Amino acid sequence: MINQHVISIDPEKFKVINLSDYTTWGIGGPSASVVVRTENELVDTVGFLNEESIPWIVLGRGSNMLAPTEGWSGVVIFLKGHFSEYFFKEERLTAGGGAHLPSVAGAACTKGLAGLVFAVGIPGTIGGAVYMNAGAYGSSISDFVEKVRVFHSNGLIEYLTPEECGFKYRFSSFQKSDSIVLSAELKLFKNQKSSKKLRREVREILQLRRLKFPLHAPNAGSVFRRPDFGPPPGKLIEDNGLKGYTIGGAMVSRVHANFIENTGRATSSDVMNLIELIINEVEKASGITLVREIRKLGEQI
Repeated sequence: MINQHVISIDPEKFKVINLSDYTTWGIGGPSASVVVRTENELVDTVGFLNEESIPWIVLGRGSNMLAPTEGWSGVVIFLKGHFSEYFFKEERLTAGGGAHLPSVAGAACTKGLAGLVFAVGIPGTIGGAVYMNAGAYGSSISDFVEKVRVFHSNGLIEYLTPEECGFKYRFSSFQKSDSIVLSAELKLFKNQKSSKKLRREVREILQLRRLKFPLHAPNAGSVFRRPDFGPPPGKLIEDNGLKGYTIGGAMVSRVHANFIENTGRATSSDVMNLIELIINEVEKASGITLVREIRKLGEQI
């Protein structure tokens, strides 16, 4: 499945990786990859891949992604260098698309800036968080976004407002396009709490996540979005007696039913078959159709 063509063109730039090493499910086969560290490098790389009609995707921490066990014939782009940087100016935060979300959230708390406490336990990048409109505990990244610097694959770079990003629950317009989040500017706020109190909240959230979620096993976080009406997915799945249900090496978590664990030998087919079974069983019992929150590598909505 590896795109040998792109490897042969520039073996120093395009490297073969195993996708299982770059996704939190620990699932995935070989793929070509490239690391870009500046906007110019990104523009040149995407331009080349488009000219060669080679599919590509930007991958952050792989925390919401199911990669095919057989591998992928496209190119995985990693944003490093300049894209990993972030800085604060008073209550404003500017962070590159490749910046580590928990680190950014923790740094904000250390500076006494509230707003991103919810994000300290979400594995991912700023770009991925904007892409998915990541959230937890009643907050979402879109609550704080003021503008997003975006690269469109036609070569245009521009700033988008939150409205232009089309934010909804666990959704942004980027999910329906091939645009790349270069950076985001967030407006945080100071409040009565000291940085010490914010750090205590961080510890409490991390402890809560350890108790509620199966952090002991490879997983990709919540598999299904919360329905507009009705109980949360975990309850719907649990009420159908599916906790602990397995297909191959994929198992509905016994800790939280909206998580699927890789017990050590799961394939992407195991996970997708289990997802389909859950959707069918829940719909049969409740009339509610669960919608995946996790993405398959390379798929278009």
